[in-house]
Amino acid sequence: MNNNYTYIIASIPALSPDSRFEGGSVMPLIGWIGSQLSDSDLKKLEFVCSGFKADNLDMDFYLKAFKSKDGFTREFFAHDLALRNAKVRYLNRELGRDKDKDVMALENAPEVDSAALDKIFGADNLLERERAMDDYLWATADNITLFKDFELAKVLAIVAKLCIIERWLALDENTGRELLATLVSGIRGTYGKIEFENYR
Repeated sequence: MNNNYTYIIASIPALSPDSRFEGGSVMPLIGWIGSQLSDSDLKKLEFVCSGFKADNLDMDFYLKAFKSKDGFTREFFAHDLALRNAKVRYLNRELGRDKDKDVMALENAPEVDSAALDKIFGADNLLERERAMDDYLWATADNITLFKDFELAKVLAIVAKLCIIERWLALDENTGRELLATLVSGIRGTYGKIEFENYR
C-alpha cells in the first residue's frame, strides 16, 4: 500500500466532546488509521500504542524505541522515559529513598531538557499531576511534529494523543472529552478548510 498521510489525516472524522465511540473507546478510530497504513508504518503505529500500556514499559521497550528508525518514536519515548524517571525520583524523595533507586538509566537514551519536568510534580493533587504528565506528552507530540504536517510523524502524533484521550475517557469522561476537544481544535487549525464527516 502506498501511504498518503495527507489523506489519512484529512479523512479523520470530526471529533467533539459529544462524540460517541463504539464501546466508549477511541480504539476503532485508531484501527481505521492503521488500516490505511503500509505494513511497516502499521508496526510503528502499534509500537506507539504499546507505549501506553504500563506493563510494556520496561528497559527492553525503551531500548527498542531508541533503536527505531522512526524519529517520532525515538524522540517521543525519550521524553516519556525522562518523565517516568522524574516521577520515580519524585516518589523517592517523598518516601525518603535514594533519589536514583529504580530509575531506568539507559546510556543511549536521547537527551531531553528536563527543566519542564520539575514543575509537573509541584502539584499536591494526584489527579493534577497525572494530567500534567499527559499534558507534557501531548505538548511533546506537538513539538516533534511542528512543520511536519504531511508526514507519518503527524499521524503517529495523532495516535499518541488518541491514546492519551483513551486513558482519560476511562478515568473521567468529562476530562477525556476536554482532551478530545483539544485534539479537534489542533486538527481544524491545520486543516480548517476540510469538511469533516460526523463521527458518531
